[in-house]
Amino acid sequence: MSLAPQRPEALAEPVRKVGPCWVALYVLANVGMFIPLQAPTTFLMPEQIAQIDPVGKVGSYAWVSMMGAISGIVLAPLAGALSDRTTSRFGRRRPWLIVGSLVCMAALVCIGIQTTVTGGAIGSLVLSAAFMIIGAGLSPVVPDQVPAGQRGVVLGWAMVPQAGGMIAGGLLLGLVTGFSAQYMLMAALPLLILLFATTIKDPPLPRRHREPFSLRTFLDGYRISPREHPDFVWAMSSRFIMGLGYGMGTLYLPYFLDDVLHYEQLFPGQSTEDGLLIVIGVNCLATISTVVLSGWLSDKLGKRRMLVFLGGVTMAVAAVLLALSPTWTMTLVAAVVLGLGYGVYLAVDTALVTEVLPASADRGKDMALANLMTSLPYVLVPPVASVVLSSLGGYRSLFLCSAAMSVLGAVLVWRVKTVR
Repeated sequence: MSLAPQRPEALAEPVRKVGPCWVALYVLANVGMFIPLQAPTTFLMPEQIAQIDPVGKVGSYAWVSMMGAISGIVLAPLAGALSDRTTSRFGRRRPWLIVGSLVCMAALVCIGIQTTVTGGAIGSLVLSAAFMIIGAGLSPVVPDQVPAGQRGVVLGWAMVPQAGGMIAGGLLLGLVTGFSAQYMLMAALPLLILLFATTIKDPPLPRRHREPFSLRTFLDGYRISPREHPDFVWAMSSRFIMGLGYGMGTLYLPYFLDDVLHYEQLFPGQSTEDGLLIVIGVNCLATISTVVLSGWLSDKLGKRRMLVFLGGVTMAVAAVLLALSPTWTMTLVAAVVLGLGYGVYLAVDTALVTEVLPASADRGKDMALANLMTSLPYVLVPPVASVVLSSLGGYRSLFLCSAAMSVLGAVLVWRVKTVR
């Protein structure tokens, strides 16, 4: 009587809790990813594009943003699928973390010296590709190594850099002047990812357990059967629509401060970037105040759907407030409310997704698809926002659309049945 082949450690469900040192290194790796991911697109690229093309800045920035987001549509699942099949003696995830970090650093340095919209768009595409490569190693590490009952609190701490990345990045960028120097400063941060990659345990995948890969296999990866994996499909649908709502409410904030609030006239002697930093700072502090607590609470209560729902509805309230009263004071109030809701949603939704992944052998690809549901909306937001801003009522309509999407995304999470 033959025994079934033993499941390798790389594909086993984790049962042993990770320690404080592992969590701290993982948080630092997220610092190295999220600050360079968020700060340049929020502070540097809009200003850089505005200097290059002051008249057509809205359309040019939309194009640059779309170029960066489009690369993720193909590269995120591809990198994730290849990460799942990596049989390096250094492990499955570590090579992707190292290569992605090096490409990211090079791309940031190159973007800093661009003087054309085309150059900025190409740089944005390469930078996005680098983050997709990093994500292929970083995102599946949690379902690979953290047991389900600990994921809320681990992801809560790990999401602090995502929540505070913009304010931390804004403060760091204030230390130097000039685009080239500022981008170079951002390029130093992925070294933290390299630190995590070189210190974690990353069990290698034996070649006999590697799933075959082909173009058909890759394309099939985009098709998740709603009948076979309904919870994963509903979780991704909720996440995608929530991403649309969040993107509509935040992506054009720099131009809202300039074109609607006329911040520089409202506060002589200050720049629009100063106002943006204040709003982001208030929002980040509110987000950080709830992100760890909500993740921990979802582990203790064993209830994730309710917290995701409450977070989404709270984010919708923030957008409605700003639509009804587009003033500087209400902008700060909305930033607080949005941050509180986003903090509740952020870690808990990710923990929920890790519990409905279709197969342990495809964690990298499936986490990439789930993460794609948060970045893919940014492909759609710029053209949709351009139409709304120019023809369908301006910023008030844009914020109301944001609220509607947030509520819809929050409601859809109730269709997930196997997670409480």
